[in-house]
Amino acid sequence: MRRINLVRKLIKMSLEESLMRVDPTGKIKLSEFSVVSPSDLIIQGLLEGFHLVGFAIGDCPELIIAFDFEDSSSVIARLLKLNKIETLEAYNIEEFVDSLLREMGNVIAGQFASWLSNFLGEDLLPSPPFSIKTVTQLERILSHLDGGMGVPVFVGVVDGGMEGKMKVYIIPSLDFIKKIEGDPSIRRRLSNKNSHFRRRREYVR
Repeated sequence: MRRINLVRKLIKMSLEESLMRVDPTGKIKLSEFSVVSPSDLIIQGLLEGFHLVGFAIGDCPELIIAFDFEDSSSVIARLLKLNKIETLEAYNIEEFVDSLLREMGNVIAGQFASWLSNFLGEDLLPSPPFSIKTVTQLERILSHLDGGMGVPVFVGVVDGGMEGKMKVYIIPSLDFIKKIEGDPSIRRRLSNKNSHFRRRREYVR
């Protein structure tokens, strides 16, 4: 895969800033952040299956951001315990999880796109949510984003103040990676933003 240092920093900061906007108290936070290859994600889908809800960010698109629960069964159990739903028999579980992911993902995706738009000075609007339930769908998305060249998949875990841990997958397009890594001003601007973000995090603690 290509050099992705700046893209990694930009995407991580975008996600952290988005969560701060969603919850200024800092209770909802990014607890893990890693990079995997597309083949790793495909193998995970083949072995474990997945139920993702995705949003395309920008035209073409520039990135895909998708959401899944780390353990959807525990999420359903917690919702039952909190009496937010009366009985599982009244719901199609798959549809319920999909609806919940769309609702929660829409909030984060909107803030993520807004922060990136402001930072890059571009209009990067999120698309309506769409489901990704098969490896074939995922492979089609990856092929569109990377043109067969291979792009990294950034994986974050969002924790705290929610019904359960949510996994976030962010897949940038090859064009987006080239644009970010080729802009010498990005590193300086990210460094300034990072210092400001850390000060705010310390303040809310």
